[in-house]
Amino acid sequence: MSKTNLITGATGIVGIHVMLELLRRGESVRAMARPTSNKTVVDKMFAHYGCEGFLNDIEWVEADILDSESLSNAVSGCRRIFHTAAMVSFASRDHKRLWQTNVDATAELIDCALSQGVTEFCHVSSIGALGHEPNGVITEQTQWQPESNRSVYSQSKFRQEMEVWRGIESGLNAVIVNPGVVLGPGQLGRSSLQILQTVAKGVPFYVDGQTGYVDARDLARVMVDLTLGEKWGERYVVVGHNCRVKELQMLFAEALGTKGPSIKASKPMIMTAAFLSEAWSRLTGKETALTLESARSMGGDNTYSSEKLNNTINIQFTSLKESIDNMTDFFKHY
Repeated sequence: MSKTNLITGATGIVGIHVMLELLRRGESVRAMARPTSNKTVVDKMFAHYGCEGFLNDIEWVEADILDSESLSNAVSGCRRIFHTAAMVSFASRDHKRLWQTNVDATAELIDCALSQGVTEFCHVSSIGALGHEPNGVITEQTQWQPESNRSVYSQSKFRQEMEVWRGIESGLNAVIVNPGVVLGPGQLGRSSLQILQTVAKGVPFYVDGQTGYVDARDLARVMVDLTLGEKWGERYVVVGHNCRVKELQMLFAEALGTKGPSIKASKPMIMTAAFLSEAWSRLTGKETALTLESARSMGGDNTYSSEKLNNTINIQFTSLKESIDNMTDFFKHY
């Protein structure tokens, strides 16, 4: 059996950092990307970390997570799969594609892994797939509640996990990680880069609330450590810091040399802005990060615990300032 590690979503923030972590450890990497994927971001990221020499060690394979034939070809001959590919959207027009990408495609990938003898699987889920704990700390054991205000994205990540548990029940050696908001450089307009770009524009508004964050480099190390350490049949919350949204935005503003937000946006203000933003998006066909669904999920006051992870492996989380400095340095130079 080949020792090749297949990375799905290889041009995403998490996928790139996992590739780099594996290559640094002398592991072989097969990177899966769609024919239309922007691979130049991988070159820029490796250069950012001074690791251009590893680029020639990547085996690229063109495949679409939604195409079963190309997916099967990508899996063929692999020992491990690091499943980082996912769609993140809070737009109503993306609900069908969100479910196809996060749930249906993961089910197909699990079936491919089982049928082709893949022995090890690491799945990137999300804190969005965890339950809520009002006025308490959220852990792996916090029970999922399918409330009406759970976003379709959160629902899809929860169901995605169910497919991985199905694989585990069928004999697949798998581990699940539930990271907070991932802080790291990558393609602009993606994930936490949206926060950075909003602050760079000098937007004066902030939404009160708290959530969990983790540096992309820490997440990659955790994923590889858990997988190579064979911590099968478990899920782990991976949150380095619980931080209020305004505090994070102020750290970005300090690193960028811009003025941070100073006006608290009320819930009615957010919902009105989201309604107008969605109307503008439908009219112009352009994407918007602020939708009614994303607005409804704002303002939560959530605290997450990585105690289980800390009791399993030795991990020293990167400080928020270091994470933000890393992102802004990439943003300024690339």
